[in-house]
Amino acid sequence: MKVAAAVLLLATIPAFAQTAPAPQPPSKAAATCPDCGVVSSVRAIKKEAPTANAADTKPSGLVATVPLGGGKPHVGSSTKYGAEASTHTTTWEVIVRMDDGRFRVLTLGEDPEVQKGDKVKVDQNRVVPRGN
Repeated sequence: MKVAAAVLLLATIPAFAQTAPAPQPPSKAAATCPDCGVVSSVRAIKKEAPTANAADTKPSGLVATVPLGGGKPHVGSSTKYGAEASTHTTTWEVIVRMDDGRFRVLTLGEDPEVQKGDKVKVDQNRVVPRGN
C-alpha cells in the first residue's frame, strides 16, 4: 500500500512542476481602438418647421430692400419678403458598429461624407474616416 501511494505521489509531481502557460497575445478586439468601427447606415432626416399660426401671418409692416451691389430696390409686406426663408432643417443619422460589438448612433448637423461599410473613428461626436 505504501508503495502504491509513493508511485501515485511520484506520478503527480510533474503536474505540479509545470510552469504557467505563456501569455496569449491580446485578442483582435482588444488590439483595436475603442472608438473605431464600421458605418452600418447613413440617412438624411428632413424636418419641416412648424407652421405659423394665424396671428403670425398677418402683415407686420412695410419692408424695403436695397441691394448693395446695385439693382432695383423692393418694397412690400414683411410677410411677402420672409416667405422665401427655409422651412426645413436636415440632419444626418449615422449608425456605427464599434469594433467591440457595440452600436453608436450619431446625429450630425452636416453631411458626414461617409458611406455604409466605411471604417471610421468616432471623435467628439464626429465621424472621422480612417485607413485600413
